[in-house]
Amino acid sequence: MQQEHYDTGDVHVDEAILEQHRDVAGQVVSEEEYGILIGGEWRESESGETMAAVDATTGEDLAAFQKGTSRDVDAAVAAAREAFEGDWGQQSPQQRSELLDEVADRIEDRQIELARLDTLEVGKPNQHSLFVDMTVMVEQFRHFAALARTTDEGRLPPMGDEKLGYTRHEPYGVVGQVSAWNFPAMFVAWKTAPALATGNSVVYKPSSRAALSTLEAARIIDSVLPSGAMNVVTGPGSEVGEAITAHEDIAKTALTGSTRAGRYLMQNAAETIKPVSLELGGKSPNIIFPDADLEKAVEGALISIFYNQGEQCTAGSRLFLHEDVYDDFLDAFLERTADLTMGDPLSPTTDIGPLIDHDHRRDVQSYVDAAKAEGATVAHGGGPPDDPDLEGAPFIEPTVLTGVENDQTVACEEIFGPVLSVLEWSEYDEMIAAANDTEFGLASAVWTTDLETAHETAADIEAGTVWINTYNDMFEPAPYGGYKQSGIGRELAAETMDDYRQIKTVKVNFGGLPDIG
Repeated sequence: MQQEHYDTGDVHVDEAILEQHRDVAGQVVSEEEYGILIGGEWRESESGETMAAVDATTGEDLAAFQKGTSRDVDAAVAAAREAFEGDWGQQSPQQRSELLDEVADRIEDRQIELARLDTLEVGKPNQHSLFVDMTVMVEQFRHFAALARTTDEGRLPPMGDEKLGYTRHEPYGVVGQVSAWNFPAMFVAWKTAPALATGNSVVYKPSSRAALSTLEAARIIDSVLPSGAMNVVTGPGSEVGEAITAHEDIAKTALTGSTRAGRYLMQNAAETIKPVSLELGGKSPNIIFPDADLEKAVEGALISIFYNQGEQCTAGSRLFLHEDVYDDFLDAFLERTADLTMGDPLSPTTDIGPLIDHDHRRDVQSYVDAAKAEGATVAHGGGPPDDPDLEGAPFIEPTVLTGVENDQTVACEEIFGPVLSVLEWSEYDEMIAAANDTEFGLASAVWTTDLETAHETAADIEAGTVWINTYNDMFEPAPYGGYKQSGIGRELAAETMDDYRQIKTVKVNFGGLPDIG
């Protein structure tokens, strides 16, 4: 059996941390070798090979999962098509709703296990995995369970007395979905809940960097839904992702990932003219006005960039500080940054865990080094922590860079780590121009006590989400998605249903045919 995994480096974490991780893994990792899910059956890949799921903190292997192939994708698509044309496709909106509610119940019962799997494999603090990711995951299944009952109605376009017209909302059929590693369990709900609520069947590929919580979540979904409604093929994007996005029998594809991956998916989808939904990268501006509640804004800025170690597409990685509050805000922000606790992500006191792996740590570090070379100043952090208990694990300190110009690399490219660029501003028009001077447009925030200023700025920002006096608030369903190269389509809300169904118009004629000469 061939084992493949990313470079985990020479990890020498504290023995107590190592033992705790081994103990927790023994409780929540249910298989030594996970299969792929096709048509209700867990099976080995056609390749006969596996890949390794790795503990981000310790570098130890947690389990093996299948190295899928295009042939596995073919089998999954066939199973999904059979389910769509059979038991799953015959479910009424009410029945789909009831089943998705049951999925939510069962996920809620196992949320502690799922959260711990993500903490082990991704490195995110368990308090975030459990109290944020799991809350949103369960809520998404409940939300789309409710929408399955209420948003399937067509409409009656106005016609003449001798005609009747109506529209039908119909699922695409088999939907292919490819997801990212930073919120693996939560993305299962983001992606599959609306696709299933609208009656589609799913072929899903998680990231090879974090697959275990997806496989366990798929086990839950499959235990409730008819076999074949939910299928999962793990493996490298170069083969499994390629096969899903280019497959002729997949009617729609969706991706959460990098902008580069989004471009590649669109190229594949263009071959069969299939619709796509994309949630991609970001370089979000976080704008502080001089009248902002500074204490609240400091806390919001911490969340915006250091939550999930900055491994989030919505990260507020460009902090626009007005010159009147620049010094006071920065002093308070640096003081709070210094108070953040780096350490074992299983500990309830940890604020910042390790990055996903050493490959990514090196990428993030390279951005910090480039920023310094381009003239930025490291006001805090900038490298690995000076803590012998964490030596060798892929940690990088929360990093604050000052003296950054908006055209520098660190302010232009998505870093996907705990690295903040601070930019000073004085004139509103110049600030807005700089905030919008990016290829991205996923999220943003405005901090002010003046409602007129807040709404004016929200209108001027080119981004799919503008938070006012808050950040990363995704608990209540509202449309989420990007402008520009941050994506296509919307997630998390009723508008998402339209992305997973197509409209058919039916016209009935009760009179004579029109005279066309």
